[in-house]
Amino acid sequence: MAEGVIAKAEEDIKIAARGELGHALEPAPGLLPGELRPHPTPFKYVLIAVILVVVTALEVGVSYMDGEIPNGLIVALLLIMAVVKFVLVASWYMHLRTDQPIFRRVFTIGAIGAIILYTIVLATLHAIV
Repeated sequence: MAEGVIAKAEEDIKIAARGELGHALEPAPGLLPGELRPHPTPFKYVLIAVILVVVTALEVGVSYMDGEIPNGLIVALLLIMAVVKFVLVASWYMHLRTDQPIFRRVFTIGAIGAIILYTIVLATLHAIV
């Protein structure tokens, strides 16, 4: 009896969710629950790893250019490359690319909040101009 009540309640919740969100909660055919796109192939993961290695090598190379180019430009280049690597890792290896949009939004809001907080702390400590 209790199992029937629980099953009915679960079905009512699903119907209510569909009414509010449409079919956004239902996965596409052939995908795991919660996925919007299929997972990348192993080749794609290796390709992303190679790109990350190349960007890391560029970062190391830029860090050795001290004195040849202005320090501000070095910092800007290193920050840009770090952001590129962060986006690649978060979207491909953390599977944010194939997940529900709500997870991407929550992650993005948290990352932006952390950047703002970090900038405020650096400005307070006069570590940045």
